[in-house]
Amino acid sequence: MTEELLDTIRRLRCDYFHLGRELGKIINEQQDLIFALKRENKRLEREYWNLKQTKRRKK
Repeated sequence: MTEELLDTIRRLRCDYFHLGRELGKIINEQQDLIFALKRENKRLEREYWNLKQTKRRKK
């Protein structure tokens, strides 16, 4: 009985460990995507601001 319980606990611990690693990989991928989108957004905002400034100078 005790051995079965310990075996079950070991197996569950191993499963949760692997699940944690998989979730960590997914989170890292999502963070990379978020950073890429933030960088692109900042570039577009700067480009838009530059266009507004150029347009204002031409008037």
